[in-house]
Amino acid sequence: MAVDVEFLRSLCLAPGPSGFEGPVQTVVRQHVHDLVVAESDPLGNLWADLNPTATPHIVAVGHADQIGLIVTYVDEHGYVYFDKIGGVDPQLLPGRSIVIATANGPVTGVIGRRPTHIIPEAERGKAPELNEQFIDIGAGTRDGALERVAIGDSVTFTPQFIELSPGRFATLALDNRVGVYAAFQALKHYAANGGASRFTAISTVHEETTFMGAKAQSYRLQPDVAIVVDGDFASDTPAADARKLGGEVNLGAGPVLLRGAGSNEKLLKYVVEVAKAESIAVQIKACPGETMTDADELMAAGRGATLCLGIPTRYMHSPTEVADGADVEAAALLVAAVARRLDGDFEPGLFLPSS
Repeated sequence: MAVDVEFLRSLCLAPGPSGFEGPVQTVVRQHVHDLVVAESDPLGNLWADLNPTATPHIVAVGHADQIGLIVTYVDEHGYVYFDKIGGVDPQLLPGRSIVIATANGPVTGVIGRRPTHIIPEAERGKAPELNEQFIDIGAGTRDGALERVAIGDSVTFTPQFIELSPGRFATLALDNRVGVYAAFQALKHYAANGGASRFTAISTVHEETTFMGAKAQSYRLQPDVAIVVDGDFASDTPAADARKLGGEVNLGAGPVLLRGAGSNEKLLKYVVEVAKAESIAVQIKACPGETMTDADELMAAGRGATLCLGIPTRYMHSPTEVADGADVEAAALLVAAVARRLDGDFEPGLFLPSS
């Protein structure tokens, strides 16, 4: 089954740095409105609950937020200064076009960069410190700029969605709109096949900064099984080394199962069996410690068995990331298939470690 390109495109082009995820949640809510009424909390988490009184309770989680910037200061000449939201590399910023989300709509700008000809030789090839970088929105004065932007407005890279080759997409925010896609598309697949268990798809907030969304959801939901879907570092580029990333992760080779501290071992083996039965290709990656995803928070809640499921993504935390739509849709199909199999297989203690 092919990826739903319109859903994926709408997710990726919706601006949503940590703390500002509302536009993304609107896309998700609209996507499932014909199936179930989505709910939300004051933090901004959004979830859709199918068969809410049934057991077992299976949740699929993706985080809505992306990396970005936040307006902190405007100088007397109208230049806009900023700080980062999440893991933004300062070297990626100079010369980039950006969009500031304001109360009156988007404002475009450019992050200023000195021409190399006037940079002292000792400083060439180095990015200025973040607090030395600035955005040019074409204003000439502080008051003129503040008529258009406000302190605390969020900033994202200029949106684009490009199909590099059939089914392979380059866009911003694939980390982690691919996870949101997989969670909510899995909900639809599960419902279409008459799933009987309680299945909750969740789009969490604040993952790139504090994991606060997952913390709140882990205590509220207390699921029996949690599958967290996030972008994972692809190793199939000249800039990556599989030996340092926990193993080979290739675009087009299927979703990635993190084996080790990041997943319940029995649940992982169960998912491998389901994938084989469903003819869904998967990749295995070693995870010796924390995952740095929402899975860590769900595992810490101590109730359900948790699995971290990755989607191969190139150039993570950059203005343009690359993923294969087949991997994204395969993740959704796999999550739905696991939930269907658990309809008949689940029993208390199924995923408890062997003594």
